[in-house]
Amino acid sequence: MTRPHRWRAGSLRQLVLLAFLLVVTPLGILLVQASNELVSQARQGRDEARLSLDISRRNLQLDILAEDILRSARQYAILKRDEIRERLKQQLGDYRNLLDIQSFALDGNPVIPSLHETLGQIEAAQDTEVGAPLLEQLVLLTDELITQSNRQLEQRLAELDLQARNTQQALWLLAAILIALSALMMLFFSVRISQPVSVLIERIRALGHGHTRTAGQLRGPRELVDLNEQLDWLTNHLRELEEEKHRFLRHISHELKTPLTTLREGSDLMAEEVAGPLSDNQREIVELIQRNSFELQTLIEQLLDYNRLQQPNTLNIRNTSLDSCLDAALQPHRLLLEQKRIHLDRPAKDAHWPTDRPMLHRILSNLISNAIYYGDEEGELCIRYQVQNDRMMIDIGNTGPTIPENEIEHIFRPFYQGQNRRRGPLKGSGIGLSVAKDAANALGAELTLVRNSEHRVVFRILLPAVSD
Repeated sequence: MTRPHRWRAGSLRQLVLLAFLLVVTPLGILLVQASNELVSQARQGRDEARLSLDISRRNLQLDILAEDILRSARQYAILKRDEIRERLKQQLGDYRNLLDIQSFALDGNPVIPSLHETLGQIEAAQDTEVGAPLLEQLVLLTDELITQSNRQLEQRLAELDLQARNTQQALWLLAAILIALSALMMLFFSVRISQPVSVLIERIRALGHGHTRTAGQLRGPRELVDLNEQLDWLTNHLRELEEEKHRFLRHISHELKTPLTTLREGSDLMAEEVAGPLSDNQREIVELIQRNSFELQTLIEQLLDYNRLQQPNTLNIRNTSLDSCLDAALQPHRLLLEQKRIHLDRPAKDAHWPTDRPMLHRILSNLISNAIYYGDEEGELCIRYQVQNDRMMIDIGNTGPTIPENEIEHIFRPFYQGQNRRRGPLKGSGIGLSVAKDAANALGAELTLVRNSEHRVVFRILLPAVSD
């Protein structure tokens, strides 16, 4: 049975181009619409301006002709000359022609019919004597026509202005709609691109923190889908490497413990002079072998602890004596404390807290070992614990070189070793603080560096409160 086809974006370049085109299209539509409206408004304004100019020019000509007709009629009434009458006829004909043209431009003007009627009466009375009232009426009606035509022109300009405002409002509304549409498409495509990128960033960050879990199928541009598949491959490969690492640490630690046990037993027998008495030099060599074999055993146990803490752990929370746990953590280091003449400052009063004793022992043992090996000769190892905000606070500090600022964020990383060197015959493994941190995480506790100044380094353990 074939799986239903799901839409999948093409390449990232195609998606970006598509997003650009779809976002720009509404803006292009707005630009075209606005330009068309502007051209239409400009054309209409130009036509209205030309019409207004023509009407005004004809109004001026009609006003001049009306005055000329009045003057010619008065001259004819006095002189009775034929050339004056012909001129009056010509003037009346010109006036009628202009009035006919003006009637088309000023459609619906109420003065024009009255002018035609008055003009007809004047033309009918040419052969007799044109009355002065008709001539005066022609001049008055001409003035009224000019006044009415100016009002019509102002009304047309007002209508044109109103149309321009309506067009502007329509363009603003269209712009708001298209800009909102563009913003929605920008949001959609930004989410379409950024969401898989965010998923990939989270996966890369998780890989950086050691979380090797494969994710589901990623939907998005082809390049990001391919990158997600490569991250799946990398995750599986890192998981295999992690398993190989744990397997190697487990095997090598057990393989080292067998000859080390034989070495310790042999050195103990020699120290007890089972094979015969020892000279002072031989006894010193045997003690050196015993001390270094013990340190080697401590390193191997740290490797085992580190490997064990990478696996799921079941906690056994019980009411634990902190003094007894501290004694157990200090016991292997008693000889080194005496050799380095380190002053131990510990609480005088015992305290009890519900916790997992083996986990707490790992934390204390590694922090104490770290404080002793990196502390000063004839220095101080200070241990304090007290209840703070319903949590048990345990501070373990020592005098000695402070940790460089650029190394603080790395000190809990496995196998990390800074510029401060371990003071002892053997080089450290760099996993002591990592084991302590992992054990604290398993307990749900916090392990932090709280002081790193004035030749003193203090680590703090905050054990969580356990409800009944």
